Amino acid sequence: MTRRFKLALLDLDGTLWRDGHVIEGAPEFVERLRHDGVQPVFFTNNSSRTPSEVVGALLRCGIAAESNEVCTSAQAAAHALTERIPAGSTVTFVGKTGLEEALTDAGFAAKRARGSELTEAWVKEAKAAVVGMDPAVTYLDLAVVTRVAHRLGWFVLTNSDARYPTEDGFLPGNGSLGALVETASGVKPLVTGKPDRRFVEFALERYGATASETVIVGDNPYTDVLAGAAAGVYTIHVRSGVSFPEDENAPVADETVESVEKIFRQ
Repeated sequence: MTRRFKLALLDLDGTLWRDGHVIEGAPEFVERLRHDGVQPVFFTNNSSRTPSEVVGALLRCGIAAESNEVCTSAQAAAHALTERIPAGSTVTFVGKTGLEEALTDAGFAAKRARGSELTEAWVKEAKAAVVGMDPAVTYLDLAVVTRVAHRLGWFVLTNSDARYPTEDGFLPGNGSLGALVETASGVKPLVTGKPDRRFVEFALERYGATASETVIVGDNPYTDVLAGAAAGVYTIHVRSGVSFPEDENAPVADETVESVEKIFRQ
């Protein structure tokens, strides 16, 4: 069966690069997409970087990109909050510049959670708490968002990746930070990154494509692959990034996932 795609949602960490180093063939793959009339979207669960910072990292890997081609879990988190709390509300977060910029651009008063401000009045007034990846986060920083999450009965987790792939293995991911907040607060998070189908739907709406016109390419069976399956989007699993023992692999219908070479089949 011939498939013609309009949009390709491309994971970054473990798919186009690994620990900041380009994965062989990635630049040529993105250029082939463009040549064949498929719009690449750099579709990342990493909420740390701003779109312009993502573009800079892609350029250093030899991959041409524009800021409007970047779609992050931080942007999805901010979008989700616009449907839950009033514009201008104070939102406390742990994370880096990418999350702060996304919250600010969405019209919120973004307040970075700092342990030194644990007892400040604004902590009792915040309307939402968001957990994004920040390797420098402290125990007391997480205590701030935990208190807000417990008071509200919910919090937002930009992505639930338990592991972050590196050249020599992995580091704990944002899902590991979220697990601490969930355990301490006793409330479940609203996850806005992959595998939540709303992240895919956010991208489809933003770029004007339907599910049948879209393909997802990613390395993580628990995030990229399940997101595609949940949203009904054709999904390609590559084995260049995060890995799990065979008995941990997420179950996905065989017809949903094919090798990356088949994306260009005429």
